[in-house]
Amino acid sequence: MLLLTLLNVLAIATARPFNITHLIVPEVVPPGQQEVEIECRYDANFTLLNWFKGPNEFFRYKPGVAPSTRSFPIIGVGRVEMIACGPTACRLKLGALTEEATGLYRCDIERDVPPYKFETRTAYMEVHGHEHRRPLLEGLAQEFGEGDEMKAYCRGAPDSEIRWYINGREIEETRGSAAFKRTSSRLLFLGLPPMVTVQCAEYKFGKLSGSNQMKAVWKDLKNNDERAQEQRNNSASRLVFSFMFIWIQVCLVY
Repeated sequence: MLLLTLLNVLAIATARPFNITHLIVPEVVPPGQQEVEIECRYDANFTLLNWFKGPNEFFRYKPGVAPSTRSFPIIGVGRVEMIACGPTACRLKLGALTEEATGLYRCDIERDVPPYKFETRTAYMEVHGHEHRRPLLEGLAQEFGEGDEMKAYCRGAPDSEIRWYINGREIEETRGSAAFKRTSSRLLFLGLPPMVTVQCAEYKFGKLSGSNQMKAVWKDLKNNDERAQEQRNNSASRLVFSFMFIWIQVCLVY
């Protein structure tokens, strides 16, 4: 009897549609509009929903667990609020937008238990007239090699908090540090092939007021022979998690 019940449940889950029916994201955000609403509608029995901007996740909804939602900071969006997430739709409000909120937004739904299923949909949003004063970011070399120590320097306005991001991921270990609440700081880290993007974000009273970024490329990026490719692959495997456990040095400016 138990086996028959399990088979019936499996058959129902398999027969049910698994679709994202609508992805509602404004195509253009005009000057003066500080917040927008986005929505992902679906007909699916999923176990996990994720919102992304480009490669960076900024919201997660997992029904049936506590807490069922979690948000993550992203450059260009100062505030992420859940309006409602449930069995048919997940609706968010994005606030304190800057022009860096422009990009490709994606909603993913996934069923990570049998029968395994996945569905995704994307939409592009362009934000106009929301450019803020950018903090000063300098000192990052344009190229780097294996084992090179990289550094970048960022200075913000008075009463601001500096937050650092590497390849779109915040170095959360520095969040809340008294040292990083100063108006300037210096970051030292190891590079990750083939390219490193360093972002400096300036926050005031918990809200994003401006950001800046620089990029550096692996010196051997243009060398396509097999020996160079093997060297890059080996280096990448050794360094792939290094930047999350790096030596961070902060220079305070008073």
